[in-house]
Amino acid sequence: MEKLINLRHLDISDTFRLKMPLHLSKLKSLQVLVGAKFLLGGWRMEDLGEASYLYESLSVLELENVVDRREAQKAKMREKNSVEKLYLKWSGSIAGNSQTERDILDELCPHTNIKELQISGYRGTQFPNWLADDSFLKLLVQLSLSNCKDCFSLPALGQLPCLKFFSIRKMHRITEVMEEFYGSSSSNKPFNSLEKLEFAEMPEWKQWHVLGNGEFPALQDLSIENCPKLVGKFPKNLCSLTELIISRCPELNLETPIQLSSLKIFIVSHSPKAGVVFDEAEQFTSQLEGMKQIEVLFFIDCNSLTSLPISTLPSTLKEIRIYGCRKLKLEAPDRSRMISDMFLEVLDLDECDSISSPELVPTARYLRIESCQNTQLLGL
Repeated sequence: MEKLINLRHLDISDTFRLKMPLHLSKLKSLQVLVGAKFLLGGWRMEDLGEASYLYESLSVLELENVVDRREAQKAKMREKNSVEKLYLKWSGSIAGNSQTERDILDELCPHTNIKELQISGYRGTQFPNWLADDSFLKLLVQLSLSNCKDCFSLPALGQLPCLKFFSIRKMHRITEVMEEFYGSSSSNKPFNSLEKLEFAEMPEWKQWHVLGNGEFPALQDLSIENCPKLVGKFPKNLCSLTELIISRCPELNLETPIQLSSLKIFIVSHSPKAGVVFDEAEQFTSQLEGMKQIEVLFFIDCNSLTSLPISTLPSTLKEIRIYGCRKLKLEAPDRSRMISDMFLEVLDLDECDSISSPELVPTARYLRIESCQNTQLLGL
């Protein structure tokens, strides 16, 4: 590689095994380096600071090797105005001093042109202020915070003007999502541009405090997975929501109905107490009637799901998949609408032992009924 002395543009994106090319300093003509991955076990922060030609995406790994703020400054991250995607990762070890860790991340603050940011394994207890600065991160579109196990609060991100995708994973000390999460008071609704929100593997998260001020007006996809202690309130007026996934949240019961009129995909998985995350069957029926655009219903191992009122389902429904809901019964209280009038693309039932009446099974282009011990399909 060092012999390519006239090389100007080098793209090593998606080269998972190639971390950094050897003898990079000898490429004197290099003007653009795309997809760089600096492993600080073998590189110095000075090397990163001298790489003024970095372009588009940059990964800085093994940040546990950075000793203090002074060393982090040598990376000159604020000067890298052509880097739009930044990945910062700490691995493995335990931090000696939380304030030092925060100082290091403070010095790794990117240029204001940053659009995508991932932070993984950060060892501090709090995030630096720049991460919640809506005037600074004015172009940020995607943000991922993962495996930051010592952080006990989330940054105030609600006023970031362009944020569309936000993922929060493996934040083990988060017990509550507080009002501060939505940012300072502003004329803009909190998370005004956010389209996709993910929470996953939050073992101590118990409460989600909602403002009720029209937060998340553009949210389309909401996923909450493996949050075993989450209970209580839920944002209500999710008027743009098209996909809702709730998985392994056994304590989650919605206290009041939420607005799901735009919902197209509804998936509930391995949430035995929540069932369909509604306490009463009547409430669930009412909620189904409000799903005017629903296309997919998918329930997995929801032990408290006991009834699915087929006749109330909207005509937009194309796919029903129900696995391991052993108490579920199909019900048709409204005889004015015959079940045979409903035609699905997919009907997939597995281990639903309480479904026994074949006349209540809708017609489907693809039909699979497996391990439903009391279901008889003769005459269909």
